[in-house]
Amino acid sequence: MKITVSSSIFKKGHAKMRLEGKVAIITGGGRGIGKAIALGMAGEGADIVITGRNEARLQQAEKEIKDVGVNTLAIKSDVSLMADIQDMVDKTIERFGQIDILVNNAAIYYPICPFLEKDEDSFDRITSVNFKGVYFCTQAVARHMVKRKYGKIININSDNARIGIPGLSDYAGAKGAMLALTRTIAAELSPLGINVNAIACGLTPTEGYMESNYPQELIDFFVGMAPLRRLGMPEDYVALAVLLASDDSSFITGQTIPVNGGASMP
Repeated sequence: MKITVSSSIFKKGHAKMRLEGKVAIITGGGRGIGKAIALGMAGEGADIVITGRNEARLQQAEKEIKDVGVNTLAIKSDVSLMADIQDMVDKTIERFGQIDILVNNAAIYYPICPFLEKDEDSFDRITSVNFKGVYFCTQAVARHMVKRKYGKIININSDNARIGIPGLSDYAGAKGAMLALTRTIAAELSPLGINVNAIACGLTPTEGYMESNYPQELIDFFVGMAPLRRLGMPEDYVALAVLLASDDSSFITGQTIPVNGGASMP
């Protein structure tokens, strides 16, 4: 399955740009959902900062985002490292002078491994990216947002936070922690002018990843759960992310909104 995200559908310049004058950081913005959201927000007028660990992939994504017509900055960064988080914030403030939107998208899934065989190193790596990284990226960015009494934080969560899938115990645990974190920091930060929400994504192919890391039976399981009978695509999450980043969502906070083809219907 070949998955691509094209900048052609996100060109800046339509009549009403909801994010014009805003600066957005998207972690894990070099491919997949993060890249699609970065392109979508660029199309709504936001200047974009993308981060990730793969420099070549970041450079390609940066070029595509610039083609939309906005200012763009790519920063090689590992969200599990406190020094990298601070560097991301410092470089963004130095370049743009403000941070209006944070999309906590960076995540790792592998290795898929039975609970009784999971080792400490693998557990630490997965939880440090999927939970620790979200926690401290949000903290570092929110410190700037509270000074301006404005900010939009969007956590990219997963159906795995609520579904028991064998082999994904550490990943699911981290995503469950993100669900609780979204509510808790919303309670603390919303009175200070910062909206905090999350998008719970269904299983979504990412270019160069799913083919080698997800067994077919797991893919079939997720497709079978969804009344729409398909996997998610990176573009499926863009419209909601843009809404949550815009002032149109000023009365929405502390929510985790599922976008999963109907898989979580009662």
